[in-house]
Amino acid sequence: MSLNEVYINRTSHYFPNNPVSNDEMEEYLGYINGKPSKSRRIVLRNNGITNRYYALEKGGKTTHTNAQLTAEAIKELFKNDPEGIKNVDVLSCGTSSPDQIMPSHAVMTHGWLPALGKLEVVSPSGVCCAGMHAFKYAYMAVKTGDADIAVATGSERFSASLVANQFEDEVHKLEELEQNPYISFDKEFLRWMLSDGASAFY
Repeated sequence: MSLNEVYINRTSHYFPNNPVSNDEMEEYLGYINGKPSKSRRIVLRNNGITNRYYALEKGGKTTHTNAQLTAEAIKELFKNDPEGIKNVDVLSCGTSSPDQIMPSHAVMTHGWLPALGKLEVVSPSGVCCAGMHAFKYAYMAVKTGDADIAVATGSERFSASLVANQFEDEVHKLEELEQNPYISFDKEFLRWMLSDGASAFY
């Protein structure tokens, strides 16, 4: 059996809204127990990140779903070839933060892209490796001749899990934090690490 050569022809990305500076983060994510974080500056100093993108407005109102972020990245692939999107055979969309369990992430993304028409969709999941799983599936589909053209994506919308009301059950730890600053790192740490966005490969 002969196998096809597979090439990455285009890549794209999509970040929602305007970049959010470190000093503005809590204006979007909210203040836990109404107070500024004691661990934010420590984490930011060590991770070196200077801004984020959130699918949120100030105050925490959602502006995009994960599927919408992914669809926008895919549209960017075809901004100079709008008709080319109709030739895609496989849509493989990886994420560890889908908008819901079902319909799956790739199905929801497909719903935002009616120009794709009928095609195979697959939704790999798994923290840190979901995008690579999506990429590998797309690669194998073209390699084996099962598809001529595949689009693979990786996306996350973690801001939904980082807003202040997701931490209400742990407000009591803020009192303990006064005596032991390391307590806040067990969950709040991720608030100052993650952001939202999507990328796509053709």
